[in-house]
Amino acid sequence: MKIIKLKLSVTNCFLIQTGKKYILVDTGYNWEWEAFCTRLKEVRVSSNDISHIILTHHHDDHSGLLTNILSDNPEIKIVMSHYAKDLLLKGRNDDTNGGGYLNKKVKILVDLKKKSDKNWTSGFPVFIVRKDDILVEKEVSLQDLGIGLDGKIIETPGHTIDSISVIFDDGNCIVGDAAANFLQFAGTKYCAIYLESIEEYYRSWRKIMDAGAVRIYPAHGQFFGVEKLDKYINKNSDSSMVII
Repeated sequence: MKIIKLKLSVTNCFLIQTGKKYILVDTGYNWEWEAFCTRLKEVRVSSNDISHIILTHHHDDHSGLLTNILSDNPEIKIVMSHYAKDLLLKGRNDDTNGGGYLNKKVKILVDLKKKSDKNWTSGFPVFIVRKDDILVEKEVSLQDLGIGLDGKIIETPGHTIDSISVIFDDGNCIVGDAAANFLQFAGTKYCAIYLESIEEYYRSWRKIMDAGAVRIYPAHGQFFGVEKLDKYINKNSDSSMVII
C-alpha cells in the first residue's frame, strides 16, 4: 500500500488509493486552498477522485479545508470521531478540556509564531455533520466503514479528545497529532506541542504500539519507526507543561 504525502505549510495530509478512488486523511488550514489544489495536481488527483476524508481531529490545521473540498465534491464522506461532531460546530480549536504546551521552550516558540504569522487564528469554517458522514467510536475496521482498505481506526486521545489514528494491516499508521516529529531541539521527544492530557497521550502511544504499528506518519514532520515511541514514551511529564 502506497501512502502519498501532501505537504502544506506545516501539516502533512495523506492520500491512499483504494480501487479507482482515494482516501484523504486530514486537510489543512482554511487559507491553504490554493496550495492544497496544487499538491493534488502534482500527484494527478482531483477532488472528484476522493471518496472519503478521514479527519484525525477537529483542529484548524486538520479540518480547515473541509468546506472547500466538499464544495468541489459534495459526495465525499467525512469519517471522524463521534466527539468531533460538536467540536466542528465551534469554528475554533476547543480548549475546554484543559491542557497546555509541552514545555516552556515550546510556549516561547508558539508565542513568537503567533506574533509573526498573520494567519494564526485557531479558527476554521464551521462544519455541520451531514447524514452520510460517519462518526466512529472506540475501534472500527475500514472495511466496515465501506472503505476498501485493510486496517482500522482507533481512538488515540491526549492531544484532543476527538483524536483518532488509522492503522493499516501492513504496519503503516497515520496518527494526526497523536505523535509528531518536529521541534526536537525544543524537547518535544515525538510529542505534539499541545496536549490535553500527557498521561492519556502516552496511553495512546501504547495503544498504537500494541495494535502492530511499524511506521508512524505524523501530521507534522517526517515518518519514523515505531521504536521511537517505545524509546521516548513517558519521557515528558506533567511538571514540564505550561498550562493555559
